[in-house]
Amino acid sequence: MNKLWLILLSFTIINYSYANEENWWDSSTKAVVNLWNTTSTTEFAEVWENVTPKLNEVLELEQQAETTPDSVWLGLGTDKEDLNQEINQLLDEAVEILSISNTNNIREAIRAEEERIREMKQDIAKYHQAQITAPVNSTWKTTIADYEVKIKQLTESIEQSNTHISKLKAEFAQELSNKGLSISTEQLEVLLSSVVGDDIIQSSIVYNNIKQISQQLMILTEKSGEDINISQRYYGMYTVLLKILLHMQQNFINKIENQYLPKIANIIIEVKNINVTTGNLLRSIHDKTHRKHLFANLQAQNLTLQTAELYKKHLIKQSYKIVKAIKKTRQDLQIAQNTYKTVRIGGELINLLRSSNKSFEILLNIQVPDLLIFENKQMKQEFAILTQKLSQ
Repeated sequence: MNKLWLILLSFTIINYSYANEENWWDSSTKAVVNLWNTTSTTEFAEVWENVTPKLNEVLELEQQAETTPDSVWLGLGTDKEDLNQEINQLLDEAVEILSISNTNNIREAIRAEEERIREMKQDIAKYHQAQITAPVNSTWKTTIADYEVKIKQLTESIEQSNTHISKLKAEFAQELSNKGLSISTEQLEVLLSSVVGDDIIQSSIVYNNIKQISQQLMILTEKSGEDINISQRYYGMYTVLLKILLHMQQNFINKIENQYLPKIANIIIEVKNINVTTGNLLRSIHDKTHRKHLFANLQAQNLTLQTAELYKKHLIKQSYKIVKAIKKTRQDLQIAQNTYKTVRIGGELINLLRSSNKSFEILLNIQVPDLLIFENKQMKQEFAILTQKLSQ
C-alpha cells in the first residue's frame, strides 16, 4: 500500500476521531511516528518524536513573549530577555535533535580509523627509534628483526584501515547524496578535512529533516479540515523550524568569524615572525650545514604560510555562502511570520508550505563546499594539521 496514502488515511481518521485540539495533536504526532516506524526508516520517526515537543515549547514561549515586558523592576518576574534565553536553549536542543542521522555514525567511524592510523604511525616511529639500540640477536630482548616484524604488521594494518576508510567514505558520500548534498570525491576530501566540514554536514542533515517535517506539517494542515486554530498551530511550528535554521546558520557564522578566522590570523602572524627570524639567521650564518637546516625551515614555514592563506580564503568563502543562506532564511521567515499572523484559511498555509521545499534545496546547494586546489601533497597534509589546531 502506498506510504503517502497510508499517512493521509491515518490523518483523516484522526480528524474525525478527536474533537479536542490538544488530543488531536498528540494523537497525530504518534500516528506519524508509528507510520514512519513501519513504512520507512526509524531515523525520521525518532527526529519527529523528539523535536515536535521542542517546536511546541518555542511556539508557546514566543506567544508568551508578545505580552511579556521588556524588563521587570528589580529583576522580579520574567522579562523578554529571560524568555529569549529559554528559546535559544530550546533552539540549540532542536538543532541537536535535527542532526540525528546515520551519517554521523559513519563520520565517527572514519574518525576512529584515522585516529587508529595516527597511533600506529606513532608506534612505527617508536620502533624505528628503538631499532637503533636494539640487539641483533637476543633471547630476552626485542631484536632489530623483532621490531621489523612489528613495523611490517602495523604497515599492513594501516593499509587495511585506509581500505576501510575508502569504503566508509563511499557510504558517507551516498548518505549525503540521499539527503540532497551531492559532492565530488575531491569535495568530500575537503569536507572531511576542513574545520567547518562538520558544520556543513550538520546543515545538510538538518535541512533534510526539516524538509521532511515541513512535508508532514503540510499533510496535517490539509487534513485538519481547514480548522483555523489547528492550521495556524501547524504553521506556527513551521515558522519555528525556520528560526531553528536561522539560529544554526548564525552559530555557524559566529564560529567562523569569532573562532576560526582569529586563530588563522594568529597562526599567520606567528609564522611570519618566525620567517623573519629565519631570514635574519640566514644572513648572519655562513656554515653550510646550518644554512641547509635553515633553508629547510624556511621552506616549511612558507608552506605553512601558503596553506594558512588558502585556509583563510576557504573560511571566508564559506562565510559568504552562509551569509547568503541567512539572507534567504530571513526572507522566508519574514514571509512565514506575516502569513502566520494574517492567514484565514488553510489553503494559503499549504501553498507556502509547498514552496518551502524548494527553499530548503536552495539553502542546501548554497553550502556545497568549494573545491580547494592543493599545490602538492605536503600542502594537503599541512591543511589537515591546521584543522587540528583550529579545532583546539
